[in-house]
Amino acid sequence: MAKLSKHFAAGLLMVGLVVSALTACTVNGEAEIEATAQEVQTSVVRRGDITISATGAGNVIATTDISLGFPSGGTLAKLRVKVGDEVAAGDELAVLDSNDAQQSVTQSELQLAQTELQTDAAATQTGISFNDIAIEQALMTLEQAQAQLDELLNWQPDEAEIALAQAQLDAAQANYQAALGQSAATDNNLQVAAINLEQVKRSLADAQAAYNTAFDPGRDWELNDPRRATQLENERDAAASALQRAQDNMAIAQLEYDGAVASSASGSVAGALSSVLSAEQALVAAQTSPTDDEIEAARIAVRQADLAYKQALLNEEADDLSLLQAQLDLESARQILADTTLIAPMAGIITAINASPGETVSGAFITIADLAQPLLEVYVDETDLDKVAVGYNVDVVFDAFPDETFSGKVVQVDPSITSTGGVSAVRTLVQLDYNRPQTLPIGLNATVDIIGGEALDALIVPVEALREITPGEYVVFIMRDGEPVLTPVEVGLTNFAFAEIKSGLQMGDVVTTGLVATQ
Repeated sequence: MAKLSKHFAAGLLMVGLVVSALTACTVNGEAEIEATAQEVQTSVVRRGDITISATGAGNVIATTDISLGFPSGGTLAKLRVKVGDEVAAGDELAVLDSNDAQQSVTQSELQLAQTELQTDAAATQTGISFNDIAIEQALMTLEQAQAQLDELLNWQPDEAEIALAQAQLDAAQANYQAALGQSAATDNNLQVAAINLEQVKRSLADAQAAYNTAFDPGRDWELNDPRRATQLENERDAAASALQRAQDNMAIAQLEYDGAVASSASGSVAGALSSVLSAEQALVAAQTSPTDDEIEAARIAVRQADLAYKQALLNEEADDLSLLQAQLDLESARQILADTTLIAPMAGIITAINASPGETVSGAFITIADLAQPLLEVYVDETDLDKVAVGYNVDVVFDAFPDETFSGKVVQVDPSITSTGGVSAVRTLVQLDYNRPQTLPIGLNATVDIIGGEALDALIVPVEALREITPGEYVVFIMRDGEPVLTPVEVGLTNFAFAEIKSGLQMGDVVTTGLVATQ
């Protein structure tokens, strides 16, 4: 036997005193001992069942009970289910009016398409976006400005360029001198044509005057005189011929003068002079190094081009963010559209609907309950708290099925005491083992026995036979040859009448129960 603890040894000492009182303390000898022994009751160790249980009242509740509604309110357009319908996860339950949501999706799609044209080359038919074009143009401008600045900073006189500029100047000056000579000859021809034109104009004026005199109506009386008539007709014929010749000469002189004016070389002279001036400037430019102002202007141009290039890059980054925002807006719009359809998140039975098509809904209005494996909500008196724990088996008898007993397990014990019907009770949830096709209606009443512990076909003794030496350590007195013998035992389950003996006794042993008669 294992070494006894100090507390247990002290307990044995006390029990020993009791034994002495039962066996050795006599007043009048053996007869008195027998009389004392007859007063001590005994019981035989036997096999039996011990059950520790608590009884409570319960009713059926759903394993899962979900109230559903649309994320945002609206007009209920369609209702796909009715109370009592069995639905599967993913089934469509109801639909809102989605016209506004659909329009929002369309607008978001257009906005995204426009943003993609700005920043996403893959979205364009040309294979290049507006931002790509802007960046490339800005980069080209920057490179050109930088090249011009580098050229100014690294300037060296180019003898070949200078020689070419000098040759071009010489040619321009020669052309200018030729234009001056041609212009002088043309001016002489123009003067001759002008003089001839003036002479022809005077002759035309004289011919016109003679014609006017000959054809003066005041001289028509001369036609009545045969001698004068012949003279007047001859004069008039001569005047008409002279006027015609003068007009022809005037036309010829005018053409000659216009031709002289048209062939004037004054324009050629001006052009030749302009070429000379340009050639002189080109020669000076080829021979002159860039000024500080020119270099500074080139630096500013480079800086401006660099800023423009960076601005184009920043625009691209901003448009990338705009593209992301447009994508998010479209995703949100599509989600809002999808949310106009209410989908069952789980399988179950429709237990409540609180709206009809055409009504405005907001919040939950459809309830789904999972009744496949129903729960029982059970209330047990608080005095039986020690007999209730998660995992304990239960026996259930429904009022509607009084001849059947169902089994289950405790799956939840509330941590706080509740009051029901004016009685303090412990609320527990029991998972019912139920696999029948018929679902149990919510609220169905039942009587529930919670099995706190069971010892089946175990060695049992009356609880009066136990002597607790220290907390959790027990002994009994076994009758040996008419004498009580102290024996330690290991005790299992105990109810108000019997205790389970796990070790220390055997079937048929006789133990004392004190002065109390037992069965």
